[in-house]
Amino acid sequence: MRASANAAETLGRAVEVREVVRRLRDDYGLTQATIAKATGTSARSVRNWEASSAIRARNDERLRDLREIALILSETLTPRGVGQWLRARNRLLNGRRPIDVLAEGGVKAVRDAAKAYVEGAYV
Repeated sequence: MRASANAAETLGRAVEVREVVRRLRDDYGLTQATIAKATGTSARSVRNWEASSAIRARNDERLRDLREIALILSETLTPRGVGQWLRARNRLLNGRRPIDVLAEGGVKAVRDAAKAYVEGAYV
């Protein structure tokens, strides 16, 4: 489980946008397209963030929300498991995928589902 702790610790310390994107991609297996969907933007924008850290405030907030959800899930899941959880259907989200709910701005619902999962709710 040490790799999980290292990934969560590294993501938790990531402050710069490019570092947050790299950690989500490298450690959690999220693609630029998945990050783009979760933040309501394009894969091209995510590539630009990774290259320059230049990001609009609205997108920065949504990226930080995604980071927070990944950190919550890291308490009980491996980094790869976090990515899988985000892409799997979830009964607490009415059978929808967390990544799709995030794309629609449903951060609170996904955060609540992540917390419920960590607390032991069957998903």
